Amino acid sequence: MSETEAPEANVREAGIPPSSEPGAERPGAEGATSGQVETGGVLERVGEALPPSVRTPAPGLLPGEVRPHPSPFQYVLIAVVLVVVTGIEVALSYTEGDLPDSLIVTLLLVMAIIKFTLVVSWYMHLRTDKPIFRRFFVMGLLAAVILYLVVLSSLHRFT
Repeated sequence: MSETEAPEANVREAGIPPSSEPGAERPGAEGATSGQVETGGVLERVGEALPPSVRTPAPGLLPGEVRPHPSPFQYVLIAVVLVVVTGIEVALSYTEGDLPDSLIVTLLLVMAIIKFTLVVSWYMHLRTDKPIFRRFFVMGLLAAVILYLVVLSSLHRFT
C-alpha cells in the first residue's frame, strides 16, 4: 500500500465515501442536516429553497441588484425634486412670525424625512439592491436613534 492509498483505505474503513469535491455531504457529519453541507467546518445552507429570482440575477444586473439602476433622467428628476423641497424649506423658515413655531418645526421635519428617503433610496441605491442592505441600513438608523435618545435621557433633557 503506497502513501497515497493509505488515506483512502482509512476513509473506506471508517465507512465514509471518499470525495475530492469540497463541501460534499458526508453521512454522520456533526450538525449536518438535509439542505446543508459541511465546508471547512462551517455549515452553509444550500440555496435550493430560494426562489429563482433570488438565486440568479436578472440579465443586465450586477450581483446584489434586484432591479435596474435609474436612468440619468430619473437622477436629474430626483435632484430637481430635492431642490424644490429645499426651496420650500428655506421659504418656510422666513414665515417665522406668521406661522406657529410648532407647525414650522413639524413641516421642516416632514420635508427633511422626505429628502432623506429620496437620497437614501435613489442615490445610495437601496431601492435597487437586495432587501438585506435596506434592513442593515434601517437597523443602523434605529440603533443611532436609540443611542441618541439614551444619551439625551441620561443628560436629563426630557425632564
